[in-house]
Amino acid sequence: MSPAYPPAARVAFLVIKFVAIAVGLVLSLLCALSLVGAGLENGWLRLLLGLLLVLLPPLFLADRLLPDDPDAAAPGLVSDVLALYWVGLPVLWVLALGSFSRPLLAREGDRLMTADFPQLAGLSYLLAAVEVKPSGAPPAGASASASASASNAPPGASAAPLASASASPAASASASTPPLSGSAPAPVDAGAPDAAPATGEKTPAQLFKELAPSVVTIFIKGEGPGAEGSGTGFLIDNQGTIATNHHVIEHGKTIQIRFQNGATFDSADLLVDSPSIDLALLLIRLDQPADAGPKVEAKPLVLGDSELVVVGERALSIGNPLGLEHTLTDGLVSARRMFEGRAWIQMSVPVSPGNSGGPLFNMRGEVIGITTRQVLGGMFGRAQNLNLAVPVNELKKLISPTYPSRRKFGERGSNGGHW
Repeated sequence: MSPAYPPAARVAFLVIKFVAIAVGLVLSLLCALSLVGAGLENGWLRLLLGLLLVLLPPLFLADRLLPDDPDAAAPGLVSDVLALYWVGLPVLWVLALGSFSRPLLAREGDRLMTADFPQLAGLSYLLAAVEVKPSGAPPAGASASASASASNAPPGASAAPLASASASPAASASASTPPLSGSAPAPVDAGAPDAAPATGEKTPAQLFKELAPSVVTIFIKGEGPGAEGSGTGFLIDNQGTIATNHHVIEHGKTIQIRFQNGATFDSADLLVDSPSIDLALLLIRLDQPADAGPKVEAKPLVLGDSELVVVGERALSIGNPLGLEHTLTDGLVSARRMFEGRAWIQMSVPVSPGNSGGPLFNMRGEVIGITTRQVLGGMFGRAQNLNLAVPVNELKKLISPTYPSRRKFGERGSNGGHW
């Protein structure tokens, strides 16, 4: 015979169980979504699999515990099992598996923030023990002047900050991005909103005519059928150094580099390859085009200063989207932000497969970033025109008088192709 409890105790127990079920269900679903998100980016599939992970195990356990005689079943057994499971799952995921689960939870917070679910994103960041700084706080690693500029930015000049994650893949268009090391999230940096208007700006038509000859198409082939891809790069000096993204050339065994005037090169040296910032430098012999073809008629592009980029300034890109070589697109600098532990230039300049590795210019023709990726939209795929470029100052750090790891392209390469 069950012991009799005072009515007040029974009410308190029911209230506690209700709270445990309501809160535990949400937290458990976030944990399940972060686990599924380790290998799956599609929002609806992640939600479906997350619900299955949250619902099926406790219901199966409750079914096994129920006696064959319905009259002998303890009242509230199913809800008790659900409450215990939905409280226990977050505790196990966050406390017992914290070193593994926290980067995944932080990444889930990024997805939810991108998909415009800030409350759920906040819970995910809380479980991940990630501190979301207020919008006026200076970004990690920013200079004092840049921090002051950001704090003086007018309301509404920047979007909400996104959390960082460590070693977690991120969404991009038709290609994956390598794991990134994480750090605490930082707010949007509006740049220098009080700076004087830039002088020497040119029209998009003028810039394309001057700059397009220095932008190249990079064709990559790996081992096996279909193991090929293409991307973009650009000339940065008179010695033949070409900058591009790491993921453009990552799986290549052979390479072909083609300039706008048709000058083509079938071999290159890989000077430096940095997966952590998704950048690479190649070297070609400018005086030795393939098949005695046309000589290169291009000047090195001028590398600007990405610390001077201002939110709202106009920007344009030249690249090869879907193989359509030397396509000009333009837009605005949308934000300077920390995302997944790294500094990015967020822009409304369109990005498609094939644009990766191309230069992002200001209207003076200076390279301010390297077009890298498109964020597809978090949980339900709702983001539009959310594109990112690596700040050009990260590229400058790779440029060196000597390159100890220099090798012929294709050595130690693996099969595959990237955009």
